[in-house]
Amino acid sequence: MHIFKWGRVLVLSTALAMFAVPASAQDDEEGPQTQGDDARYITATYVKFKPGKRERAFEIIAEHFKPAGEKAGTPGPLGAIHFQSGEWDALFVWKMEGGMADLEWYRSEDDIKWFAALVEQEGGEEAAGAIIAEYQSCVDEAETDVGHYHETMDEEDD
Repeated sequence: MHIFKWGRVLVLSTALAMFAVPASAQDDEEGPQTQGDDARYITATYVKFKPGKRERAFEIIAEHFKPAGEKAGTPGPLGAIHFQSGEWDALFVWKMEGGMADLEWYRSEDDIKWFAALVEQEGGEEAAGAIIAEYQSCVDEAETDVGHYHETMDEEDD
């Protein structure tokens, strides 16, 4: 366990050192550098469930949230990982279709469509709110991070 903590400290130290250079080092002759046109942004949400609530949370996702997304035609997560060890119970990775601009929305168009489908599926706003509240009552802690990856030429051709 101590190895993992030291590994995190090393990674964090290295990351902080990278940002210690002046901001002008991020500029070139044509202006500030960005992540590039091939950058694809994601959110990664780590979730820790309350003791004994993990299975119920996954049932709610499978029986209520996922069918509402299918009905609404909204994208689900790129992936979901169920951990057997470590601090978190699950990780859900979502593509940010609009890139970093997606962070400007309190509720996106897809969020609104998904909630409307959930309301219809559950028989009203009160019932939809109740199933969301039940899921939230299963969650002990959650953390969301934003990151990006770069498409390769092969992915762009698909």
